[in-house]
Amino acid sequence: MGCVQVPKVPSEVESTFASPTLGQVGKATIDACMVCHSTREMQRGPVLDGLPEWYLTEQLRNFKSGHRGKNPSNRSEALMGAAMAKVETEAQLSALARHFAERKPQSYIRVVRGNIDIGRAHYATRCASCHGAKGEGKPEIKSPPVNVQEDWFLLDQLRKYANGQRSVHPGDAGGLVMKAALAGLTPGDFQNMTAYIARDLTVTPPLQKAGSPKK
Repeated sequence: MGCVQVPKVPSEVESTFASPTLGQVGKATIDACMVCHSTREMQRGPVLDGLPEWYLTEQLRNFKSGHRGKNPSNRSEALMGAAMAKVETEAQLSALARHFAERKPQSYIRVVRGNIDIGRAHYATRCASCHGAKGEGKPEIKSPPVNVQEDWFLLDQLRKYANGQRSVHPGDAGGLVMKAALAGLTPGDFQNMTAYIARDLTVTPPLQKAGSPKK
């Protein structure tokens, strides 16, 4: 969760906002989330659709408790931490997580380029044991799927784990594991792994870039 500049996706590919949890959390709160967590703006956070409810709940709690969102060097997380003031109760937090988990993963424009073969090898040795051979995640060890997340966001988070901008709180055990798993890898390695995930593991087909020929 965070904000960076990414390609704008045509509005017709966005899924409906309808959800049985909408009444529980309030349309105004959902709309406030969608300011950043939709494909409407160039400057935005990640699309959350299709991430598991347990993971979204955990991350929202991390922001609410201050385990995330208190590092001023990570501006996008600081914005998310401030936004959590709109979520006042555990019931609202749970309803938000359920709302986004019930939505289908969205296709996106692939923007990260890298060496797929090198990325596959690094993923097998550094990532698969926690995130699954197909990027499906392992809830039993609180490891989220990486096959439903946009490539720009995955790359951004790998960089932030490595440089200490994400999961600096000692209570964030998962973040500490991530930082250790990335030790010794280069920025180029991060690109290669992300490009591999985007091409071979992501569950949604890529969106065609504007002006590119159909294949």
